Amino acid sequence: MKKTWLLAVVTAILLVVAGCGKEEAKPSQVNSDSSEPPAPLTLDTEMAYDSVAQALSATIKMTNPNEEAVDVTFNTSQRYQLIIKQGDKIVFDYGSEFMFTESIIEEKWAADEQKIFDEVFLLDELEAGEYSVEVIGLGQVDGAPEIAVTDETTFTVESAATETPDEGTSETPEETPATEPQSDGAFSDVQIDLNDTMIQVSGYTDEVEFEWSVSDGHNIYAQGAAEVTGGGFTFGVLLDEAPAKDQPLFLEMTPIGGEVTSFKVQ
Repeated sequence: MKKTWLLAVVTAILLVVAGCGKEEAKPSQVNSDSSEPPAPLTLDTEMAYDSVAQALSATIKMTNPNEEAVDVTFNTSQRYQLIIKQGDKIVFDYGSEFMFTESIIEEKWAADEQKIFDEVFLLDELEAGEYSVEVIGLGQVDGAPEIAVTDETTFTVESAATETPDEGTSETPEETPATEPQSDGAFSDVQIDLNDTMIQVSGYTDEVEFEWSVSDGHNIYAQGAAEVTGGGFTFGVLLDEAPAKDQPLFLEMTPIGGEVTSFKVQ
């Protein structure tokens, strides 16, 4: 009887000790589940309106602010939405003006990685007044709160001065002839039109996105990145000043991780 009673006491003590061990394990489990979620991508934009060229130059910068790499998802090939308003009236909608592929794009962004998107939008029918520009980042960081990251700015369109032509003159602005389409490397049917300080580029490629630059072979005058929608692309380049007629200019386009392809501008 004594042995039976002693065995029962020891068993009870072991059960109490085991129960205490389980109670102590709970706080550590709570701490391991309370890690901070990653932060969304940050958005920074710069806008400049050229009243002579009637074009808006937009630079959109997206950055991964996290100290670790994150997975970023875009539901289409569109990386951002840009809307221009005069008051409550929408005068330009980037998402409606251009076509984008419906395929989901998944990317791995390194810590502090930044991607820059340069675009020139021709806005030749704007009335004089103040306009607001709203940019919305469309990249979703895996595990981050689903919030819309936006940035807003404004620009002003001045009233166009009316010039009276001198009597006896009938001069008209000289138009730069369009170049023939060019094909090379990963790019085909590339059309490059130079008009004063504006270069308009369009063409076709199987790449998703690429970087571009305009130079004379030594000095770079403009550079940026472009997205491809449905196999085609179009973007504008705004130079600080019109190049001389005898100045050689080249457009270099480089797919991400690919080789540089050079095209003659003039």
